[in-house]
Amino acid sequence: MSPRLIAGLASAVVALATLTGLYWKGRLEGAARERARTEAALVQARTSGLEARAERASAQRVEVVVRQREAAARTLVPFTQDAMTSEDAHAPLDPDRAARLRAHDHQLCLIADLAGCPADRDAAGSAEDMRDPPPAGAADAF
Repeated sequence: MSPRLIAGLASAVVALATLTGLYWKGRLEGAARERARTEAALVQARTSGLEARAERASAQRVEVVVRQREAAARTLVPFTQDAMTSEDAHAPLDPDRAARLRAHDHQLCLIADLAGCPADRDAAGSAEDMRDPPPAGAADAF
């Protein structure tokens, strides 16, 4: 082998080694730069997955509540019609029963802040002490 051939092969090997080193250095630096973006994309994908599962679960809960409300309404209609058409529907209540109902209403007012309850929880509940109910447009959608 001639010295020129050996020098040419050596320079080709050095050039190839240099190019390979530069290539791998660039790949490692590029991977390091992209690592933060990749991790952010993975976190966003996990978050999106959790949000989608939560939305599905929420929609299922809403559907269950709607079905329960519809079933309750279907159940209530016959009872309401029977109560309105019963023979004692328009008869006045027994005074003892009316007093018990008023006492139960008063207990409910003590428990919850309801419209139409006495303004002062310790008040006797005269007509002047009653709070005004909310306007019709502000009624609950239930």
